[in-house]
Amino acid sequence: MTTTTVPGVSSRAATLEGLLGSLDDPANPIGRDALLTADEHWELVGEGEDRLAEFGIGAELVPSRYGGRFEALDGLGRILRPVFRRDPALGFSTGLLSFIASSMVWLEGDEQQCGLLAGMLLANERVTLVRREESHANDLTREELSVAPEPDGWVLNGFKSAIANADRARGLVVMARQEDGEGPGAYSVLLVDRDALPDLCLEELPRYPTVGMRGCWFGGLEFVDCPLPPEALVGAAGRAVQIGLRGSGLVRGLVVSTQIASGDTILRTAVRFVAENGEAGERGQASGHETTVLAGALLDTLVGDCLALAACRAVHVVPEDSLAVAAAAAYVVPKLLAETSDNLTVVLGNAQYMTTGPYGMFQKHLRDLPVTGLGHSGSAGRQATLVTNLPRFAERSWFRAPEPDPALFQLDGALPPLALERLTKVVGDTDPLAAALLGGARMLGTHVPPGTDRRRVATLRTMVDLFVAELDNLRRACVELGVQGRQALLTPQSYALADRYALVCAAAAVLGVWRDQQGREDGRDPFLADPRWAIGALTRLGKRLDLPLPPTAADYEEWVLDEAFRRYHANQSFDLYCTRLA
Repeated sequence: MTTTTVPGVSSRAATLEGLLGSLDDPANPIGRDALLTADEHWELVGEGEDRLAEFGIGAELVPSRYGGRFEALDGLGRILRPVFRRDPALGFSTGLLSFIASSMVWLEGDEQQCGLLAGMLLANERVTLVRREESHANDLTREELSVAPEPDGWVLNGFKSAIANADRARGLVVMARQEDGEGPGAYSVLLVDRDALPDLCLEELPRYPTVGMRGCWFGGLEFVDCPLPPEALVGAAGRAVQIGLRGSGLVRGLVVSTQIASGDTILRTAVRFVAENGEAGERGQASGHETTVLAGALLDTLVGDCLALAACRAVHVVPEDSLAVAAAAAYVVPKLLAETSDNLTVVLGNAQYMTTGPYGMFQKHLRDLPVTGLGHSGSAGRQATLVTNLPRFAERSWFRAPEPDPALFQLDGALPPLALERLTKVVGDTDPLAAALLGGARMLGTHVPPGTDRRRVATLRTMVDLFVAELDNLRRACVELGVQGRQALLTPQSYALADRYALVCAAAAVLGVWRDQQGREDGRDPFLADPRWAIGALTRLGKRLDLPLPPTAADYEEWVLDEAFRRYHANQSFDLYCTRLA
């Protein structure tokens, strides 16, 4: 198998971290005080945009074949995290949104279109997505665009009032409905170069205020008999929905990867509050409730990152079966982070409402976090993707498919080159996460990794067996669901099964990351190699599933809390990478 590495991802992420500087430095023009002040004024920090341009953030979004630095999806997530830890609005506006829009062109655009788009991004110009109307009311407003063929191309009409980066994006990836067309097949994708449009055919409308990511400009655009050349059409006419579904495998994994960075800042603010306001002692002497909440928050962040990692790497390792992994990650991670953030409000008390000072970042990220994935399929869409897969997986994959390549759960290492042409299946044939769970269970049943505590490994094995039993229960229920036909997929019962399945996927990702740390000579993380964090993570997932957990599974909180404060005092991130922060 031909493989590629991503040269310098770690070093580039560290360079960007240093370029953005310390959040706590009051003299830093991109520090906490500057970011919070800009947020209060509904602006982005201009110095932040300048430094990202200096770094060449646009090149990170362009595949290497077109002159950029994008080769691996998890690598791009690591590059964007330093920005999202500081300001999700800045990260969304300067990086993530452009990738979301561009992915549709990378997937089905021709060489000329990809070259045009690459030129914009390499010049640090921005690209935005003008979405179609969604039947599940996922858009901020209820408007759309229409396109009609002309002898010399196309003509575009209509308006949308809530387009991110409407004020500055040069590239517009537009999903427009063909006039008189109905249904999903009526929509096409067009690439619009704003600089090439004639005068008076595009009008900017007023700003649309949002609760979160206030620095990102959501504004309106109205097209009035706007002429477009024939080459504006991306792919074939009527393929907008299919292209969007293909792109969701790319976008969903990246979105949750950036959300982990925002959750990192939320947790760091809470740990800081306890360290500075608790009783005297090395950890600020967290109370019993604070111990449970802080330890649980770190574990939930790591669980989310395990799923984000698997979703990003699945695009390379198992592209045909990656969409289900991405849907599970996009469904579970925002829920985990929202629940964690809500729990942490009890730790901060009234400090959660501060808009300035050392704890002001908490409320900012709390508002920004839900908006990061705004409009991209939504929770219902992700859940529907999972439901669609369940009967097929139950019949063809669960307890039958071989284990996926261990590269699916590696924090680093070589990956197959990104083969976008293989991202074609909405419903795959194989469930890589379920297969990984079963493979891990077999390993634990026959092998104790060297250097690990046998008693703890035995506890972990017991817990993994509970998730295997849950998967077997799901298998029987989902086979019956398939027998009942398509209508059964639209019932509350099917969505409840999807909820439970998504948590089993999370357990599989945790086990996969823990297994990857065993036996490593280089790059081994002592914390991630220890069974206790995996036991703690599975305990939290098992409680959500109401599994009969062993009593010793709760013996992890103090140890995890120590790790949380160790990382805080060492100025390291709370994600899987334990990154040194500026």
